[in-house]
Amino acid sequence: RMQFNWNNRLFQTQVASAASVVLANFFVFIGVCTPAWQVAEDLDAGRYVQSGLWQYCQTGAQCWYIFSDNLINYYEKVDVCRFLLIGDCRKKLLRTPYFFGWHYAVLTLCLIAMAFGTLAIVSSLIGVWKPMRLRLITITYDVCVFLAWLLLSIGLAVFMINAEMLESKYLIGIKNTFEKSYGYSYYLAGLGMLILTFSMMIGVLLTTLVFFTRGGNAAENAYLEQQRGKEEYMATQRSQMASAQYYAPSKTGTIPRGDLLSVDVRSISPSSSSFLPPSPRAHGRFIPPDRGTGTFTPTTRHFYSY
Repeated sequence: RMQFNWNNRLFQTQVASAASVVLANFFVFIGVCTPAWQVAEDLDAGRYVQSGLWQYCQTGAQCWYIFSDNLINYYEKVDVCRFLLIGDCRKKLLRTPYFFGWHYAVLTLCLIAMAFGTLAIVSSLIGVWKPMRLRLITITYDVCVFLAWLLLSIGLAVFMINAEMLESKYLIGIKNTFEKSYGYSYYLAGLGMLILTFSMMIGVLLTTLVFFTRGGNAAENAYLEQQRGKEEYMATQRSQMASAQYYAPSKTGTIPRGDLLSVDVRSISPSSSSFLPPSPRAHGRFIPPDRGTGTFTPTTRHFYSY
């Protein structure tokens, strides 16, 4: 069938669009699940710290999760101590919370972006199976991919801005301060955003093929032609069955009434069985007139009362 033809350009574009969004969602999912968005090495305590969107892990210690952040949510009351790192306030900063409000925001944006990516994948697959709705599904795919890319871009931008803030950029050790850097989780999410950019380009190509290219909506046209072919085939079969029933020879051997007027009566003997009147027991059948014999043949019609 047309919608499963690998040589068809439209089908290739549909497969490429779905595959690209699947790959983007995979990288974003791995990035969200791992804690290495910001990493730093605390040389004073000999530990490696990973700070993610919803988990905070240290080497040799348990991980803290954003859902249990209320247990360690100690916000500093003195802003000077929190930002300028002066005087005795240094020890107080050891109780700075692991998660801030923007962690919740970035996590929410990434989850919603993956949800829109999933909708784009589903719509692309439906477009393969339902060619009659290809135009509507193409628009749905474009909108979902754009929203997924937009929300993920906003989330990464919010993370970058807040990660450069003083309260998030540095890890406060026992004696020294260590700068945090971006981890592999952040780069995986960025790779997913880059792939979504290519998915939008594929969506533009798909929209062009469906709406603006001559013969681009081949899947829908093929489906309509297939339905018309089925209807024509059924009509032909019904016509042939009706013709066969109309011209079928009778059991009594008489000439079918459709060919009665086209028969050359001179070539038929008057005593031919096909020209003799039917038996009176043949109730309701057509009785052909006696032609070409030159004599009058009386016929009797029987009427029955039930």
